[in-house]
Amino acid sequence: MTEQTPEPATGEQSGPEQSSADHTAAKQSSAVKTRPEPAARTRRPGKPKLDALLAEAVDLAHDALYEIADPEQVGAHLGVTAEGDRLLTHRFAAAKSGYRGWEWFVTVARAPRAKLVTVCEIGLLPGEDALIAPEWVPWLERMNDEERQAHKAEQAEADEG
Repeated sequence: MTEQTPEPATGEQSGPEQSSADHTAAKQSSAVKTRPEPAARTRRPGKPKLDALLAEAVDLAHDALYEIADPEQVGAHLGVTAEGDRLLTHRFAAAKSGYRGWEWFVTVARAPRAKLVTVCEIGLLPGEDALIAPEWVPWLERMNDEERQAHKAEQAEADEG
């Protein structure tokens, strides 16, 4: 049985090198089989689980806070929140003057199948009852009409002189 290759429609010459190369490429492309990509694992929706070992690390969290704050500035343990797998945040009341309603936080984590708890981050954040400053507004936007006129006059004098 003989194989025939079609003649090129553009008038190009078809030699034995070209027809065998085309034939080989056609064989290779038909021989390549593609497998479907495996489906990526998806995380299950919902809240992360509360890791028991990390939840019990209240004393470690207290000790970590004592490195940056006086013991009398750290109040009662307010609770723990799961941030991710093996990542929790302990919250403590802030008994610091000027920070009414604020909370200390200590984020702790551990590696999979490990028993060692590590402190990741420590800080102070406003709680729901905290007094916080209003959003900042630039001085030029806070000026009243009198102040604007005085500012324009000062600018004009500076430009002249």
